[in-house]
Amino acid sequence: MKIFKFRDLTLIDINEEQLMVISCDSSGGIGNKEKDVVKVEPEVLGYFTTQVALMEILAIGATPITIVNALSVEMNDTGEKIIKGIKKALQPLNLLQAEIITGSTEENIPVCQTAMGITVIGIIDKRNWKKPKTIENSLAVLVGIPKVGYEVLEDRGREILSISHLLGLKSNPNIYEILPVGSKGILYELKEMARTNNLAYCLDDNISLDLYKSAGPATCAIISIAEEEYDNLKNNISIPVNKIGKWIRL
Repeated sequence: MKIFKFRDLTLIDINEEQLMVISCDSSGGIGNKEKDVVKVEPEVLGYFTTQVALMEILAIGATPITIVNALSVEMNDTGEKIIKGIKKALQPLNLLQAEIITGSTEENIPVCQTAMGITVIGIIDKRNWKKPKTIENSLAVLVGIPKVGYEVLEDRGREILSISHLLGLKSNPNIYEILPVGSKGILYELKEMARTNNLAYCLDDNISLDLYKSAGPATCAIISIAEEEYDNLKNNISIPVNKIGKWIRL
């Protein structure tokens, strides 16, 4: 059995036919308790925290088989509301939620600040899997807009990436690779995408996006796409699409 890292993911080569993929995310100080810094309903917290880990699993081409929530809150009623949000994030995947969700809550100590962790375990069928690979001269494109904190709550789905959007991108044969952007920002993920494909990139002039800004709960993703397909993508998705550069040979 071989264990190795790919960007933020852990991959375990468990047998000749399957790869196990593990992703995770965490949140602290976001919720509706007394000491929370960003005030939000627990269901919203559960939804977006799950979305981050789920997107990483889906982007590489794995099928989620287990969702583990580690909730540093009581089950009744904050934990129940967070789990409701977790289930909402899973809805576009049509999974058997009761069977794949497990976790734990804090029932011994009263807490005044919300915290949680989420781990998603997925499986890749190596017989039917083509590892995502960006190719030279394809475009580097950002789908969605980086947002964090209250910006996410105020967006109401107008400019941020969702699981449904990501599934649509995955079904597009003209998209070579998808990389969700997290708290380290667009430029960091752009460099990671270049590194893991043995490529470099050339940024467009006059980019209006903040390449360093946190994208919070993966509110956008970098994709590589054939140049001739860019306009078609932009015209057929409901959130912003921005060309940020081109992938070039090192």
